[in-house]
Amino acid sequence: MKQSSLARMIPLCIAMTSPVAVMAEANLTDLTAGDPFYYTSDQYISKDNKEKTLLGIGRPGKTHSQIPHLPVYYGYMNTNSTYRFVNVVEQVFTMIGEGKHGLWRIQEKGTVRQYLKKGAKGLPDGADLNAPENQKIIESNYSAYLPNESWSGYKYPDQKLNEAGTLNFIDLPITHATFDGKYQQHEPIDLPNWYCTMSANDYPYAKKAMNFAFNQPAEGQIGPLGKRAGLDIKENYRKVLRLKSFPDARSWVNVGQKGKDALHVKWEAVDTSKTQAEYYLVERPFFNKPYLFVTAVYDNVDNADHSYVRPDGEYYASLKNKEVKLKTEVTQQPRFHLEKGGQARAIGLPIYGVHHPDRHSFGGGGACPLKGGDWGRYPDTSGGSGWPTQYEEVTPLCDSVLVDIKFFANLDGRDWNDPNKYLANAGVGTKQVTYKVQPGHYGVFTEHYNTSNDITNADSQEIPAELTLTFPEVSPVVTYNDPPVLDMAQGMVPSESTMCRPVMQASLDEEFKK
Repeated sequence: MKQSSLARMIPLCIAMTSPVAVMAEANLTDLTAGDPFYYTSDQYISKDNKEKTLLGIGRPGKTHSQIPHLPVYYGYMNTNSTYRFVNVVEQVFTMIGEGKHGLWRIQEKGTVRQYLKKGAKGLPDGADLNAPENQKIIESNYSAYLPNESWSGYKYPDQKLNEAGTLNFIDLPITHATFDGKYQQHEPIDLPNWYCTMSANDYPYAKKAMNFAFNQPAEGQIGPLGKRAGLDIKENYRKVLRLKSFPDARSWVNVGQKGKDALHVKWEAVDTSKTQAEYYLVERPFFNKPYLFVTAVYDNVDNADHSYVRPDGEYYASLKNKEVKLKTEVTQQPRFHLEKGGQARAIGLPIYGVHHPDRHSFGGGGACPLKGGDWGRYPDTSGGSGWPTQYEEVTPLCDSVLVDIKFFANLDGRDWNDPNKYLANAGVGTKQVTYKVQPGHYGVFTEHYNTSNDITNADSQEIPAELTLTFPEVSPVVTYNDPPVLDMAQGMVPSESTMCRPVMQASLDEEFKK
């Protein structure tokens, strides 16, 4: 495809206000002005300050109990002028946006699509991708993500061959030799994930917050459902952060209105004790540009409605060799257990989403793709609902499931309900901590009411200059990993578009086919 054409693509999700409406001094890509410890920026411990024995000289980097200060980040992202706010405070990541955000169902095939690098020698059509003589070419000349090639790294489904007649892309099962056996023992990828876009490409206004969050210990901690959905296949899902819902947040399933047609909608809360749920924020290349997506994975404890593996292809053959039990028929409308009791089948909608009443007005289509697979040239009706690594027959059931964008994650991977986490002895690292105080007899009552009635204080006592407390355990101090330094100058150039996914102008389609 031509780079000049790509420059005319309408891919961005950031709705920009007029420049005059933004304060000149505001740096919207970093609201902490380059200092994640901004909250101590007006503090300095001088050499004659007695606090120096606890905090040292200079700007303090720890508390009196010797626990290090932690960085703070603020960011935001949007699609279709709807905003989500991400924050990092005390190693707790939060993402709060709108309630009842629509999701689409997609399911991985157990494959990775790799694209030919610019100027590289490709394989001929019909080449044996498992032949030993082709492995070096695959490893050197193809990649699932080409960050230096921007939009042009992606190739449309109808661009299978380049001008030289070689393959622009290849599809490899995760058991392929290229992956050095790291997925050989992977559990079957038999669950869909339900997803939607959270950000524009490159997510510049959340980049620093997400760069920090994705470089903490919690990144890549994927639950059993997430693994069955293939979220740990790094070639597809480059960064993954598991989220937990706030107590009042829910998943909602469209059960319809009894006795009426499918366009009469009604969403009811999902009982996640019976329909198990895992939630994630992931970074995945889309049209070879990094985007953020929220995704949910569900599975019923009492049936296999959500499970499926296509009974065809190399990936299926690798599973058959393991003699694992597989469900090989798609349940078109999987059941969800409801909080009010009972269960209901998910009813999808033929529209793009309930929060998208007029995408057609700006060339965004507006209809549900109604099939899985490569997004491609949507809104052309040939487009799918996601990526080429996904089953076409697992249809998106657009907005049959809604989710409240109200999530959090403990970035150190440890919950606050641990009775030893954050105890005051963590900073010194010993069970026993000696406290130095001003000695004396404390707590003697002096008010007339007490003295006239000979009321004494049972808590009154002589306190020595030093007291030692013994804690039950020594828990590791909560700290953080330094993230890589970002070059924000290479970030996305904002546009006035509010598209949440790339859409080609119709006039460009013919140009791309040349």
